[in-house]
Amino acid sequence: MTLLGDPVPLSPQQEWLWESLRFMHPDEPGRTKSNVCLAYTLQGPVDADRLERALDTVRRRHDTLRTTFDEIGDTPRQEIQDPRDAHSLPFALVDLSGVPYQEQHRLCELIANGECDRVFDYVQGPLWHATLVRRTPREHVLVFSASHLMLDAPSVQVVIRHLAEAYEELPPPERQDQYRDFVWRARELPKDADKRLDYWRRALTPLPAPLAVPTDYPAAPPPVFLRETEPFTVQARTAELADLRGKAGVTPYLIHVAAYTAALAALCRARRIVVGSSLTRLELKADLNAVGHFADLVLLPVAVHPEHTFGEHLEHVRDTVLDVYDNLLPYPAIAEAIDPGFEARRPWPARALYHVWVRGSVLSTDLGPPERLGEAGVRPFSFAQETCYSIDLDADRYAHVYGQNAVPTLYVGPSGLEGEMTYNRAVFTPSSARRFIEVHRRNLERLLREPRTLIGEVRA
Repeated sequence: MTLLGDPVPLSPQQEWLWESLRFMHPDEPGRTKSNVCLAYTLQGPVDADRLERALDTVRRRHDTLRTTFDEIGDTPRQEIQDPRDAHSLPFALVDLSGVPYQEQHRLCELIANGECDRVFDYVQGPLWHATLVRRTPREHVLVFSASHLMLDAPSVQVVIRHLAEAYEELPPPERQDQYRDFVWRARELPKDADKRLDYWRRALTPLPAPLAVPTDYPAAPPPVFLRETEPFTVQARTAELADLRGKAGVTPYLIHVAAYTAALAALCRARRIVVGSSLTRLELKADLNAVGHFADLVLLPVAVHPEHTFGEHLEHVRDTVLDVYDNLLPYPAIAEAIDPGFEARRPWPARALYHVWVRGSVLSTDLGPPERLGEAGVRPFSFAQETCYSIDLDADRYAHVYGQNAVPTLYVGPSGLEGEMTYNRAVFTPSSARRFIEVHRRNLERLLREPRTLIGEVRA
């Protein structure tokens, strides 16, 4: 195997994810389910051979699609294969044209779910896979999966866009910024790093202790995750959301953060809720056409004051976000600053630094998928992902952060009026989880109508 230059270390954005993968399966991090998988319906004729050639062109264009690891250990390094090396292209054609049309959608969902669960070989590679499912001569489904360590969801969108360009045989740019270029920029600490570290010592000391969330089953080791996801819709007028956004200068995501942290504080009698989320570091991404894992860990230490109104709490959340953005640092630097024993106790997952995960829409609106691939129109293919699976962890190793995983995770949809909650079935019954959702939904609806409501009056 011919390599392009010396091995490249992980970026800080990859490192916090790798730490979590190692924590889940210390001896075999690659076993941890952490794939990104997107699927698209292609309405119109598609030449499979031409698509395969286009995939090879895109692979040659992006180093990330030719990257493997030198080892699976504490500090793996990325090795980039020369594009002339003949790794077999990870592409499959599945022909369902002989299957009754009514059954095809179910089979396409099964294929997509299989890609979500694909186990990649981090040393041998490749760390991505494309499947073209033929439903009829004029209708196909394209499924693209990759290790999340290598690609985030917006990058998969960019890959599909570049695939459409290569399918039309449009030439790529002469100079393409590569992920390895981003790695070196991201690993360089800012000049005011000491000031930023002081901010995080103040904001995260003491370390977040597990919230005392009432559960149906003991929220204690041995930990088992049986993940279930429940969607919800907020019954509110778009104008109400827009009015509050305009007055407070916030996004729908922050309105959900404010409502959820207020409810959790009331439920657990807490005065601080640390929210974990992710942020694509566009300021470090010199080329928007580059692909890789650019999502950085973001920690939002939100103070909750019962005597404040929701409007005041929302302004506090907004100001907290601005402070956090001014003090962004790589996760390992933050962890080591607030826990001197961090290096000795690794793997030490980022999960220990926050109480609850709240994520907004991660898909890009600027560099989304193409409208067409050749003569075929492109639209997202929605599939119901398998949301129930177990992960067995070392109870002793995981005890100090297990409690955080009792809190349902909140996902905020693009409009702010829809979303999902993911919960641990080993901790909550479905009816209890739905009560979490109902409380959040009703709180949000009330707070949109009555932003002068006191935080102390928020339902728990």
